[in-house]
Amino acid sequence: MDVTEEAQVQTGDVVRVTDGPFAGFRGPVRAVDFGRGRVQLAVDILGDPSTVDVPLSDVVRTD
Repeated sequence: MDVTEEAQVQTGDVVRVTDGPFAGFRGPVRAVDFGRGRVQLAVDILGDPSTVDVPLSDVVRTD
């Protein structure tokens, strides 16, 4: 887990999930909880907008 990269993730950033059941999903960050090491992001699942909560270590910013 790279603390420098994690510190750069903030609300509004578009990120891609790299691991876990949501791997490959992309979406904007809705909230970051550095204390718990979690991030909430909005994704489209089967045409429905959903909010998912994933480990901060499983997301990377996309440009």
